[in-house]
Amino acid sequence: MLARRCIVVAAALGVAFLAFLTPASAMDCVAYARATTGLALTGDAWRWWDVAAGTYARGRRPQAGAVMVFAQTRAMRHGHVAVVRAIRGPREILIDQANWQTGNRRGEIDVAVSVIDVSPRNDWSDVRVLWQRTSSYGRVNPVRGFIYPNQRYLVRGVDPATGRAVELLMADHRWGRRGPPQG
Repeated sequence: MLARRCIVVAAALGVAFLAFLTPASAMDCVAYARATTGLALTGDAWRWWDVAAGTYARGRRPQAGAVMVFAQTRAMRHGHVAVVRAIRGPREILIDQANWQTGNRRGEIDVAVSVIDVSPRNDWSDVRVLWQRTSSYGRVNPVRGFIYPNQRYLVRGVDPATGRAVELLMADHRWGRRGPPQG
């Protein structure tokens, strides 16, 4: 019994110590993108592109509020996702992201980070992200595309008060293109 209590206390102290070492703002990119946009997607970042098919609109052009999905590479085994904050020009955007930095900054949230399109066809398939600590653009990163969370859809139904057919143009990021749950 005493040994069990010692193990429980040691585990609790270990968790408390790790929490002390981890900054309060530490977060992975998937949790940050989900919390920021309300997208109902899970799994590794690089899988979001495929998982979003049929639920959210996807495309090759950045839009404010869209999620940029980076491809899986040797350097990014789980891929990466970031939220587009603003469009600066045809080949530059600003993103908000988590867990891009390395070393003692790992897990931090970075806001208004410059990203430039370096793809030969200007299609955002390859980008370079500004490393804020060095003020230089890093390696070329392949991008799968952008997921657009705020979709508009038409809801058709019957007004219970009048019995007449009604159509409402709605927008809600929680349901994507499919609209609200039926039933």
